Amino acid sequence: MKLLLALLLPLGLLAACTTTALPLEPWTDNFNQSRDPAIVTEARGFIIQRQGCDHFRGEPGYDDERQKFLNAQTKKLCTGTDEELTRLREKYTNHAATIKALAEFEDCIEYESPCSTVRREN
Repeated sequence: MKLLLALLLPLGLLAACTTTALPLEPWTDNFNQSRDPAIVTEARGFIIQRQGCDHFRGEPGYDDERQKFLNAQTKKLCTGTDEELTRLREKYTNHAATIKALAEFEDCIEYESPCSTVRREN
């Protein structure tokens, strides 16, 4: 039994070292731009979502049908992103690559966000 443990322990340590030593995976954002592989996975999903949000926020609503589509997309992609951006910045405050990537985004873009000074009338 001791011999078995003596053989398995180094293999377990080797596997642990190999797992953490794997190269970081390259990835692309919503605009098919190559991004820093050091950006944490949790922030990557946010970045892609927020890029979609910002895209639809900037699109013109040239007729009623288009405006309804844009409203639906911005509601789907933008809702909760102000709070999530703040949370990610706080969580990864010491992770330079992630903080740099998150700096690309405005702090307060949601119409009814707690940070917004504009409120919709009921």
